[in-house]
Amino acid sequence: MAPPDHERSTSTVNVPLNDLESGADSRHISNGAGLSNFYLSDPAPHGKQTPDNWIDQLDLMLSKLAIALTPSFLQHWVGGQPPQQSRLHGFAALDGVRGWACLLVFNFHFLFTYTWKVAVGWGFAGENFGILHLPIIHLLISGHIMVAIFFVLSGYVLSYKPLKLMRSRSWDQVFTTLASATFRRGLRLYIPSIVGIFFVFVAVRLGVYNYSLMVVNRGQTIQGTNEQHPPIMKSFQRQFRDWYLTVVHLMDPWNWALYYNYYNPHLWTIPVEFRCSIVLFVTMLATSRLVSTVRMAAVAGLTWFCMRWGRWDVVHFLFGMLMAELDLINGTWEKHQQQREDEKPVFPLTASKLPPKFRISSRRFWLAVFIFGLYLGSSPNTGYKWTPFYMWTAKLTPKTYPEPHRFPQTIGAALIVFSINRSKSIQSLFTNDLSQYLGKISFAFYIVHGPILHSLGYSLMPNIWNIVGKETDFQYCLGFFIGWLICLPISIWAGDVFWRAVDIPSVRFSRWLEDKLIVKGGLDERV
Repeated sequence: MAPPDHERSTSTVNVPLNDLESGADSRHISNGAGLSNFYLSDPAPHGKQTPDNWIDQLDLMLSKLAIALTPSFLQHWVGGQPPQQSRLHGFAALDGVRGWACLLVFNFHFLFTYTWKVAVGWGFAGENFGILHLPIIHLLISGHIMVAIFFVLSGYVLSYKPLKLMRSRSWDQVFTTLASATFRRGLRLYIPSIVGIFFVFVAVRLGVYNYSLMVVNRGQTIQGTNEQHPPIMKSFQRQFRDWYLTVVHLMDPWNWALYYNYYNPHLWTIPVEFRCSIVLFVTMLATSRLVSTVRMAAVAGLTWFCMRWGRWDVVHFLFGMLMAELDLINGTWEKHQQQREDEKPVFPLTASKLPPKFRISSRRFWLAVFIFGLYLGSSPNTGYKWTPFYMWTAKLTPKTYPEPHRFPQTIGAALIVFSINRSKSIQSLFTNDLSQYLGKISFAFYIVHGPILHSLGYSLMPNIWNIVGKETDFQYCLGFFIGWLICLPISIWAGDVFWRAVDIPSVRFSRWLEDKLIVKGGLDERV
């Protein structure tokens, strides 16, 4: 949706208003062939076909199928359209952040099944002095901070346009935008998730999980987190009912407990996303007519209230809303504000009074904030109160937090996102082609990586260690590296296909359904 004429233009022609997991707005989807963009064969002509025509039809069908099953960035090698370079939109860096966060979540989920050491920090219990346990570097194998980044990004992106409309006094458009976002939010989150769980159900019935279940039951390889694994039931009816109940509980809006289902436990974030999104929409609606200073004060107070009650998930979304309003006040995404920002002083009113050596450029300041956010974000999931470098954060953590380690990670995630928004230099790390691709497939990649790790990964790892051994640290890590090199490309490939076959069509479907059902043209509603 284009901004009204009286609104200030953004840094590019369009700032996407899709939510965190949308991957790609329909305006930014390339014309490359995919499962959702073609028919496997043209309509057959009337009458009897000659053998040559039948062969041509089969060849065409197989060619399209080959293109559809090829990753989008390689389709031009098998007769598809070459990748199209799309212009970066205003929030492109945040897409890249989301993509890399998903990749690091994959690392965490790949490792934590086999070792609990990914959850602890450097020096915990007088040991664990490996390089991957050091602050910041620990982010490469830490998953919880990435969830915090997901939630902060959701709060930011979902609130940016409504807040912009509030500040321009476009009350009718505020209502329309919030109504549309509320209507489509559940569809956007749950359609791909349910389809993904259904694929796991089908794979279970086809026997894909038989061997991996044997590995789980033996208990020799799973030395870390033995998370929920798809059950195998004797009858189709019982399996289908179990899948159905899983979907029902996944969509339960009244249960605020974290729900780890057995078919894809990593989707516990989806109902959290949905509930917190609704809280965010209600908060924006309730504060939409307030002046900005009062609105920000009210939201800050609500954020503190949620902290005191241990609602760490809602805190992320409200932090995102506060940052979005601050960026609107500052004009962060405006063209003239983005020019030469690295050379500007952080505190222009006092910079002229300080000696040159004490003046801090905006570039250095936000880089320091970014690094400090990475440091806080890499606080370990377990035992951070007894971990060097992080003991002091335990004194600041509200006692009501059900998972105390999430408090420093929450602050870290907010600082990371805020500093990225304010620094073109940091944004450049996340606007390259690789980062943007990971951002596009991120939601699909997040959905498919768990089932792949539970089927292929669980089956591979014991056999890899049987070959290379695991008696020494080198052999143990070599087995991890080989398994990672196999599982990651397959997960990215599956995520790419799922993105084109399910994710993009679900976005289009939610927009189409809304367009068909809403009242249009200001006419009186008769039915």
